[in-house]
Order: sequence, then C-alpha cells, then structure tokens
Amino acid sequence: MRASPITMAIVYFSIGVLLVFFAIQNVSLAGWNFWSYLIISFAAIDFMVAYRFYRLRKVIKQIQNQNKKKD
Repeated sequence: MRASPITMAIVYFSIGVLLVFFAIQNVSLAGWNFWSYLIISFAAIDFMVAYRFYRLRKVIKQIQNQNKKKD
C-alpha cells in the first residue's frame, strides 16, 4: 500500500516539529553546539521534503484534471 503525498507531508512535517523541539531543548541545556546545528539541519531537510510532497499532491491533481478534460 502506498501512502498519499499529503500523508507523507504530514509525517515529515511532524518529524520536523519534533526535531525543532529537541533542538530547543538542547540549546537551553548546552547552548548552540554541533548537535544543535545538526538537529536543526535535519529539521530543515524534513520541512523541505514535506513541502515537496505537498507540491507533488498539487501536481498530481492538475494532471488528473487534465486527463478528465481529455476524456
């Protein structure tokens, strides 16, 4: 079973939010160090992937609408 792009976007966005939370906790305990930057970079990547899945959903909808107009 394949997951829809919206489901994957929500999953990646949630992971990004969780990573930001962990980064905030790490910064409050130890300040800005290597691990804080690493966690934030992974969160940024997750947000980027979530946005790309969201855009993919829009593209799929446009293609489906074009195919319906042809029929």
